[in-house]
Amino acid sequence: MKILPRSLKALPLLAVMTALACLLAASPRPCFALAISKGLPFYAQDMEFYYEHHRVEALPGILRTFDAQGVLRDSLKQIMLAAFIGQVLRDDPAARQRILPPAPTLSRDGRRTLAWAAHFARLPDEAALLANLLQPSDNLLLDQIRRSPSPVTSWDIYSEKSVLQMYWAAFMASGSNEFLDVIIRAALHYARLNAEGLRNDDTFSASAAAAASLYEFSPRHAAVKKRVEQFLQKASGPEAETLRIILRK
Repeated sequence: MKILPRSLKALPLLAVMTALACLLAASPRPCFALAISKGLPFYAQDMEFYYEHHRVEALPGILRTFDAQGVLRDSLKQIMLAAFIGQVLRDDPAARQRILPPAPTLSRDGRRTLAWAAHFARLPDEAALLANLLQPSDNLLLDQIRRSPSPVTSWDIYSEKSVLQMYWAAFMASGSNEFLDVIIRAALHYARLNAEGLRNDDTFSASAAAAASLYEFSPRHAAVKKRVEQFLQKASGPEAETLRIILRK
């Protein structure tokens, strides 16, 4: 397998797939020879900055960065950032004055993102905000938002891989184990499926992605590593082995 230089600014998917290849390897031990890039795209770096410093004044800049670079043209990225912003608003209601009402320069995609964020935050005036943020032509989106679960923890992490990104985004916003534990339990689910050879199970792909994402994030963030270690203390068999691989033990 090609070893990635540490300076490479790789997309998260590449890092996750590389980690996943390590986890799925026949050898039960970690891939020590594998150098996973710690590079992240600009928008993920912004969320990690917030996680490390919790400076709410950075919130408008994070939204502008996503918007200006065209990231929000991807509807899945909209929902990911909305999960992040929504959790910030849940934890600190005063933060809404930083981004609401939206700046006149905010794109239509940016306004859609804020509509999702208002939903995830379960703001008391959500209906009025959605009416203000969305255009009449957004009726289908409005219906989708109204029918979608809230908060983020109501979403099924096994339903699709993009939901995993939502959980990580909410964790970066809050640092709460409420989100991290769901990801770790999904990784343990992967361990059980993999040990039983159930790779065709409908939940295998998403749970494997959860394990791979922990392999990527554990070395970077002490709180993530510590929580995985706490789960390891109570784990055994394939679950324990998978957690050791994630921790590079």
